[in-house]
Amino acid sequence: MRKNVVKNRITHDDYKNCLLDDEEQMRTMNVIISHLHNVYTEDGEEVNKVALSAEDDKRVIMEDGIHTLAYGHYSLKN
Repeated sequence: MRKNVVKNRITHDDYKNCLLDDEEQMRTMNVIISHLHNVYTEDGEEVNKVALSAEDDKRVIMEDGIHTLAYGHYSLKN
């Protein structure tokens, strides 16, 4: 996600809804493309991307839905 989208279009309530209600947040942004060192924008080209998601593929989410542990953590081996 582009920095300006995060700064201007994602609110604290979006973070809370994502974490507590498991609500995925989508945002659109304009595309800037570089091809053979030529930079240009696609006319009217917007991409709809996931801005916030409660799913985490690098950590194990604990039963409370908030705390996480890294895969391979010693307490997960029990």
